[in-house]
Amino acid sequence: MNTIKLTLLTALRLSPLGLVHAADDKPDLSRWKDDFSDVTTLSKHWSSYGFLAAGIDAKNPLGKAVGGKESRPEWWLIVDGALRGQNFPEEKHGSGISRDISGKDVRLRCRFKIPAGGMAAIGIRGPNPILEKVFNVVSLHIRTDSIVAADNDVMHPKDSPEAAELKKKGGWNRKFYYAKTEKVSIAPDAWHDLAVEVRGKELRVIIDAKPVLSYTTLCGDVPKTSIGFGVGGNGKTVTATWYDDVSIEPLEANK
Repeated sequence: MNTIKLTLLTALRLSPLGLVHAADDKPDLSRWKDDFSDVTTLSKHWSSYGFLAAGIDAKNPLGKAVGGKESRPEWWLIVDGALRGQNFPEEKHGSGISRDISGKDVRLRCRFKIPAGGMAAIGIRGPNPILEKVFNVVSLHIRTDSIVAADNDVMHPKDSPEAAELKKKGGWNRKFYYAKTEKVSIAPDAWHDLAVEVRGKELRVIIDAKPVLSYTTLCGDVPKTSIGFGVGGNGKTVTATWYDDVSIEPLEANK
């Protein structure tokens, strides 16, 4: 029996919106790699977040939002040198984990593994001008039979009374929607190679060396601030999504 090495993220004391690095620690956020072999790198550079099922009520239908030390440690674990994210049946929204990046035209590479009925969620964030927040400008949901590009738009004009009332109540003037869906066939419980390229507003996704989706985003041309990984489940069992060998690099200029 293989020995499974579990590393709990109880030492994480990080904001879910990104990391603040010490003045003498200035990593190159435009180009980096992580193979999840070093727990120190994980705790230093990655930040987990999610919604606690204990906080689900009429006002908070997804649950209580938490990050850093308040996150459930079992959401994200290093298991045999890979990152495993879990979604539990009682949770209405999958947990996430993020790391800072920089650049405008970027390529994200990683390997991922999903179970039957599971989902890998990929986000690239920036100062979204539509939402007036730092939020996803690229959003992907990958299942065994489909890949979806999601996007965010406003529900009401920004200067409208409806938008002002939402802001007053602490709500978001936000409409999340599935913008483009492509059918794919992804073997469950097996590792797959993923590349996500963003050049200007154009998104291109490649899985196992095959182009599978292209989409013109609403605001993907903004400077990028972080990437995020997430999990999705079937609402009935504990489901796990795996990530490994993550890298970020600038896209070369068009010739």
